[in-house]
Amino acid sequence: MVYLDPRYTKTASKATEWLPIKPGNDLAFHLALLNIIIGEKLYNRSFVEKNTVGFDELKKEVSRYTPEWAAPLTGIPAETITRIAHEFADAAPHALAHNGWRTSNFVNSFHTQRAISILNALMGNWDVVLTEAGGEESGALGAPPQPAYSRISALRLDGVPWKYPVVPFKIGVFQELRDNIVSGDPYQAHGWFISRQNPIMSIPDRGKTIEAFGKLDFIVTVDIVLNDTAWFSDVVLPEASYLERYDPLLPVGDKVFLRQPVIEPQGEAKSALWIYKQLGERLGLGDFFQYEDEEDYIRQQLKPLGVTLEEVKAKGYAEAPEAPHSGESSEKTWNTPSGKIELFSDTLAKVGFPGVPTWVEPPQPAEGQFFLLTGKIATSTQFGTQNNQLLHKYSEEPRMWMNAQTAAKLGLATDDWVEVTSEIGQIHTQLLATQAIRPDCVYMTPGYGHLSKGLKTAYGVGASDSALHVTYTDPISGGQALSQTFVTVKKA
Repeated sequence: MVYLDPRYTKTASKATEWLPIKPGNDLAFHLALLNIIIGEKLYNRSFVEKNTVGFDELKKEVSRYTPEWAAPLTGIPAETITRIAHEFADAAPHALAHNGWRTSNFVNSFHTQRAISILNALMGNWDVVLTEAGGEESGALGAPPQPAYSRISALRLDGVPWKYPVVPFKIGVFQELRDNIVSGDPYQAHGWFISRQNPIMSIPDRGKTIEAFGKLDFIVTVDIVLNDTAWFSDVVLPEASYLERYDPLLPVGDKVFLRQPVIEPQGEAKSALWIYKQLGERLGLGDFFQYEDEEDYIRQQLKPLGVTLEEVKAKGYAEAPEAPHSGESSEKTWNTPSGKIELFSDTLAKVGFPGVPTWVEPPQPAEGQFFLLTGKIATSTQFGTQNNQLLHKYSEEPRMWMNAQTAAKLGLATDDWVEVTSEIGQIHTQLLATQAIRPDCVYMTPGYGHLSKGLKTAYGVGASDSALHVTYTDPISGGQALSQTFVTVKKA
C-alpha cells in the first residue's frame, strides 16, 4: 500500500510506503502514472477497447506529463513515480487507486479524481476490486408514493446550473448558497431550513456565514445538540439521536440493514421523518409524505422483498437480490451518455471544460506562509461529537501541527501559544512541533472552537479552522478547495 499525504497519519503508519507529497500536486503524480502506464502499454488493452471511449484523446494529453516533469512539483523522485507505476500495473487487476475522502483540497482536485478513476479503468479492475452497488441502487427497495415536484422558474441561489453547469442538482454548491445570501444576488433570500448540517462550522470563512445568517429573517435548525448553527437560529427542532430513532433501510450488497431505537426519545426529541411529515402536512404538502410514521415508511421499503418489519427487527437485516455482476464475456454498461467509461467526457467538453484530466497549476504560499491542512480523526465525527464527554475525555488537546525544524527556526516549541493569520481571519491556538508533517504545511483538527454556549463541554476548546479558510470553489465540481488557504504563524 502506497500512501500519499503531506502529513504522517495513522494510515501512513500502516502503509508499505509513505510519500509526503506537496499539497495541490496529487494531480501531477497521477498524470505521471498515466503517462507511464499508457506510454509503455501497461494497461489492460482488451478492457479499454471494449469498455471505454476517448483513449486517443487521453493518450495525447498525458504524453507530456513525464515522471521527470512531476518530480519537482510533487517532491517525489521520478524513479519512485516510475517504480510505483510499474508495481501498480504488475498487480492488476488486483490493484486499486483509491479516490480518498478529501477530494476537494484544491481547485484542480476534480481533475485529480478523474485521473484516479481512469487509472482504475486502465487496469480493468472492474468486478475484481471495483463492484457495482446493490440494494437501493438496483431498485430492490420500495418507497412511499410521491407526486412529481413542481417546476420552479427562479434561479437557484447556489449557482446550479447557471454558474456550475455539471454539478448535480441534488448535491449543489453549499458555500455558494451562503455567498449569494450575503450579496443578495440574484435575489435576496429570507429564510434557511437546516438539517444534518452545521454551516457555521463546516463552510469556509465562518465570519461570512454568520454575516449571511444576519441577513435572513428566519432560520430553523433540526439537530440533536445545540451546535453553533443552532445557536444562531431562531427555532431549533430537537431531533432524536441514532439511538432513539429508526432510520430508513440501508442497502449493502445483498442485504438491507435496519437501524432501530434502543431507548425512547428523550425530552421533546422526534425523528426527522416525523418532523418533516408534520411540517409538510401543515404546509399543505401532505402528498409528499405518504407514510404514517417511521415504521410505516420502512414497511413500504420492505414490500418488494416480501418480509415483515418484525422479521427484520429480530434479525437486524433482510436479504435482498444482489446487483448482478457481469462476467468477463457479458456486456457491461455504465451510467454515462455513452454507456461506457468516458476517458474523454463530451459532457465536460460541451460546457467548456477539458474532456480529459489536464494539468492545472495550484497556487503556492508566499514566503513565510504555510499550507493550512485539515483532516478527520478517529475520536470525533465531523463537527458533531466534540461535546460528548466520553469522547472529549479520550481526545487529545487540539493543537496545530508544525514541522519541528520549521518551529525551531521560528523560535516555537510544543505547547506554545501561537497566532495564526489568514487572508480572512485570525485564531490563537497551541502548537505541536512534530516530524510528522512537511515543512511547508501546518495542520488543524476541524470541529473545535465552538461558539455555542449550549455545548457545555466543547465550548471554548481549541480553535476553528473555518475561521481561517478562504472560500475557493472548484468551477467543475463545486467543491470547497480547503487547502488553498495560506497562513502565517507567530508566537502569541
